[in-house]
Amino acid sequence: MTAPSLDEGAVTRRSRPPLAIVLFGFLPLAAMLLLALLGPLLLTVDPNRQALSAASAPPSAAYRLGADNLGRSIAARVIAGARVSLGIAVAGVIASLVTGLALGFLAAFHAGWIRQVVMRLSDVIIACPGLLFVILISGLLGGGIGPILFGLWMSQWPGFARLTAATTARELATDHVEAARLLGFGRGYIFRAHVLPAITPYLTSLGALTVGANVLTISSVGFLGLGLRPPDAEWGAMIAGTMTFFRTSPHMVLAPAAAILICTLSATLIGEYYSARR
Repeated sequence: MTAPSLDEGAVTRRSRPPLAIVLFGFLPLAAMLLLALLGPLLLTVDPNRQALSAASAPPSAAYRLGADNLGRSIAARVIAGARVSLGIAVAGVIASLVTGLALGFLAAFHAGWIRQVVMRLSDVIIACPGLLFVILISGLLGGGIGPILFGLWMSQWPGFARLTAATTARELATDHVEAARLLGFGRGYIFRAHVLPAITPYLTSLGALTVGANVLTISSVGFLGLGLRPPDAEWGAMIAGTMTFFRTSPHMVLAPAAAILICTLSATLIGEYYSARR
């Protein structure tokens, strides 16, 4: 067996994520997702249980991350908030991805009025900033998980649709796709065998970046009081409810803020990594 050439070795090295991306991207986000999934098993304390005698208690053996101004365990509330923030963020990306993939694929294969309708509709929605769109929807519908998720979906599917339409149209113009058409292969086969593998890196990059943006959006809506209804735990609402105690008890603000930073930074690094590989 011959040794791999220099070019083969370079390709292999480029296909492996750099150590910095693994340490600060994949591992922290995977840990936060695992924390969210295993939340019910890890919670030994009710995140809504108040103990006024322990109000504003610093981190200790009894309260790993301290207690908030109402004596509730900050660690328990951060874990409970992970299920909310990451759950809604990932669900919003999945809903937007599925919708955008379907409409973008439809627009790429039908270059007539169907494409024009999809593109013009996406233009109208993109004209409104995503955060403002979610705030308006949450405010009109009274807050909660449903309105936030609906706002994220409505504001984000156009990005996936436009990306899918552009990359699919470019792929459909290649010689190997034209050859598959001449051989009689249908659109379903062409999409699965040629289009989807070509656009997956683009969708992965956009999806990861959108997860980070969603965490920030959900936290912002919660900070404004338009997210989950009290006393349910959510990172943005936790910061809003304890900001007045930051000088005397900074741990009440730093814990949820750190969770937001970890998720946003990790998702952004992953998205940038896949964007650079395209």
